[in-house]
Amino acid sequence: MKFDEIGDQIIDSDLTEALHAFTFQVIRRWQILDRQKNLNTQELSLVGTKNEYVTVQETALTLKTKANLSLDGVLTDMELQNQALRKRLGSQVVLWPFSEKLHASLAKGVGSKIRLALPEQLFTELYAAKFSKSKISYVTFRNQVYHKLLEEFGQKKAFLIYLFGATPYAWETKVSEGQVSPKRSVVAQAKLATDKNPGIKLSGTYQEPSEMQTKGVHYLEFDLLDFDPFHENGVTAHQLRLLEVMAGYFLLNESTTTPSDLQAAEALAKEVAQENPFAKSQIFVQAHTFLKQLDRFAKKFGYAKWQGTFDVLKKRLETPAETPSTRLLRTQGKHETLADYGAFLAQNYQEAALLKEPSRDKNTQTILDEAIISGLSYQEVMPSQGIVELNGKLLKRGIQTTKESAIMTELWQQKQLAKQYLSGQAVNTSQAWIVNNRQELKQLYPTLKGKAVIVKNALGDSKAQTQLFRLPPTQAELTRAFEKQAKETGQVMIEQVVQGSVYRALVVNDEIISLVERIPANVVGDGRSTLKELINRKNTRARAEFETITLGEVERETLKAQGLKLESVIPRGIQILLRYDATFNTGSQAYEVLDEIDSSYLTELKCLAQALQLHDGALDVIIPNIYQPYTEQAQLTFLNAHAYPALALHEYVLLQPKRRPIAQKIIERFN
Repeated sequence: MKFDEIGDQIIDSDLTEALHAFTFQVIRRWQILDRQKNLNTQELSLVGTKNEYVTVQETALTLKTKANLSLDGVLTDMELQNQALRKRLGSQVVLWPFSEKLHASLAKGVGSKIRLALPEQLFTELYAAKFSKSKISYVTFRNQVYHKLLEEFGQKKAFLIYLFGATPYAWETKVSEGQVSPKRSVVAQAKLATDKNPGIKLSGTYQEPSEMQTKGVHYLEFDLLDFDPFHENGVTAHQLRLLEVMAGYFLLNESTTTPSDLQAAEALAKEVAQENPFAKSQIFVQAHTFLKQLDRFAKKFGYAKWQGTFDVLKKRLETPAETPSTRLLRTQGKHETLADYGAFLAQNYQEAALLKEPSRDKNTQTILDEAIISGLSYQEVMPSQGIVELNGKLLKRGIQTTKESAIMTELWQQKQLAKQYLSGQAVNTSQAWIVNNRQELKQLYPTLKGKAVIVKNALGDSKAQTQLFRLPPTQAELTRAFEKQAKETGQVMIEQVVQGSVYRALVVNDEIISLVERIPANVVGDGRSTLKELINRKNTRARAEFETITLGEVERETLKAQGLKLESVIPRGIQILLRYDATFNTGSQAYEVLDEIDSSYLTELKCLAQALQLHDGALDVIIPNIYQPYTEQAQLTFLNAHAYPALALHEYVLLQPKRRPIAQKIIERFN
């Protein structure tokens, strides 16, 4: 490696950390098809017209990440956008996974544009340290640096096409695959033949290209790299990491590029784009040498995660069958055409996105999805804590804001203390006892004898071990329930059952936006199916995790108490409860009653929230009859308060065929 003036100055000024501060923005555009490979014709009103980062038309979906993101940041943003939009698209349409259109009717092209920018501080410090003395303007200096990178990348177009070419056929021309020979990249071939700045260009955030001279280059833009059809995001970490290392290498190293070199490189790139994917490329030797040079550079300057990228790219160079175009043709398998295989991949990605478990807590994921769809400004501030910023406002786990008192939030988690706090304010609460060990339970049993009770977690949310006894339990039954709960939590609460239905009020910015009746896990007989068949059938159509029924110890004991077995055939129309409690994630369901309940209860619930200083969260209460106006304390009993209630409970409700837009309602309240 031989550095030039810029490289030497970066070393002398100890600016090598700037090599790891290059930023990215990625734009991806897919053709939208139905499951039969036809252009989509159904209306897809997924996003508004003012969304800066997401555009959905009838036949195309465009996702643009935020600008100036780190490599890891842009990968995260791509994943967030991809998941949010795929979930909204549903199961009837798919995204064509290639950078070559399947149908010619789409006016614009598809594929990716990758924007790479150097940190502004690097330019200012280099200019101040040395290059201001050359009497050129700062903007001219920046432009010259970017122009150097453009020329060096131009020399390596063939290298990039070989590694990432993944469009063997020109489907848009409607020529049968069997009538033409496959190529590495028909997309790159077309760009190199027709574009003014084929594949790589200098650009910026201005209206007219002529402004570049005065305002300066803002970034390099690459549209030479095909979508990776083996990845649902289309653009991969390996692509971005290679561009990052190449840009750093070109920035520091001396350039010897001449106009004739660029012409030769352009011609070579065209030849490589047209190569038979199965053949050993004519650039094998020089590409292998260049990759080794990049490897030495990346290791010298400590590029994170480079080794994994190097191993993948080295394998592609040394084994032509591992290049994307060749791998596509090699793994096409039983599919009659590569287009059929592409449709198969597209359907797999869409189905996987609909089933994928969120990598964040569900509330945070729900809110982020809605922010992306709505076109709001969003940023993950502390991902591990579920803290995000939406339009300048902080939100924790989908609902909590900075308005909440840390002291009161802690109080809500301590269920018994919350009850005691409210009972002093003339709020009706259920009678409960905290039990720490078997000895305390034994001493307490004479008080509990003859009472219907529920055994649950005393701190935080209740779990699957929660057990409700509709009939007073024996001492042995109560002890077993206590021991199961004690294994999961430090403190156990035994609460007297209050007559009535359990409701959860979702409070956002001091308003109740949803009130659901919580219904225990159950099935309804059809007169022919066994209990086991009814449970399996219900689980197969579950729309969210909380609807899935698991036959645990509590469920089996509940069935045994009713004299039922899994082989029992349930008469038509008879509802069988598998639990008596409606604990979340045990198969419980919800029914929205906000528009049905007498308004007097909403007034009382707001007063209850105010007493707890709960601006955002949820309240669990018992109400015997929501249609009878509230006139006395006994008509509403407080159970629990939650700082981070599960939003899914309010999204999927009975008698509503579609998911309710709870996240949208939350965001509207914060706006």
